[in-house]
Amino acid sequence: MSQAPPTASPARPLPALGFLVVLLALAAMAIATLRTPPRIITGLPEGTRVGHARAALGDRLRIESGELRFQAVLAGGAGEATASQVSSAETWILAAMAQQPFEPRLHAALACLDLATLRLETAERHYRDALELAPSYGEARLGLGVTLALRATAESDAARARGLWLRAIAQFAAVPMDDPCHEAALYDRVLLLMRVERAEEAKRWARVYLERDAFSPWAMVLIRELPGVGKTDGTNKRH
Repeated sequence: MSQAPPTASPARPLPALGFLVVLLALAAMAIATLRTPPRIITGLPEGTRVGHARAALGDRLRIESGELRFQAVLAGGAGEATASQVSSAETWILAAMAQQPFEPRLHAALACLDLATLRLETAERHYRDALELAPSYGEARLGLGVTLALRATAESDAARARGLWLRAIAQFAAVPMDDPCHEAALYDRVLLLMRVERAEEAKRWARVYLERDAFSPWAMVLIRELPGVGKTDGTNKRH
């Protein structure tokens, strides 16, 4: 007697199919991430230690940023904090960081104190620490850009200075549009684009800036330095 042919085993799913499903899932996650607005981070965390740091400064922390705009929650006010006030605030911020080491706003606050005392390399490191924790943190992007620009100003080598300015421009460009620091970052971006002789790009972003702010002293600087940018389609409107 002849034997019956063996029964075919059920087909198994191809490994490639599972791999394709994983790729599609990852692509869907990437698209969802791109469509999700960046998280806007502002202010300082609550807490006694942070309160002591702010009280030590007394709203008197001045940042010498030259021609660039700078803003930070710790900066501003009339007068100038003394070295002992800055040191006291730094002690309290470090104490707060011991309790909340992964709070990006504390790292940015520490960087701001470094910037006020022109410890530029230390400020850069602390701003980068903040951005490692929160890449969309506008105040840290702005602060890092200003820090890099100040380093460029002090740099004697022209090629290195240009490299620092270009890196600063990249930081300003990364500040989210809805962040409170966006306008200052956009202004600084235009100034540094002029500095590195990228005039057409500077004019393009100057026009974008003037759509948001057409009448402030900063707007007048751009109109003066880039003739013609204030004449887009008639009059600029305040947004």
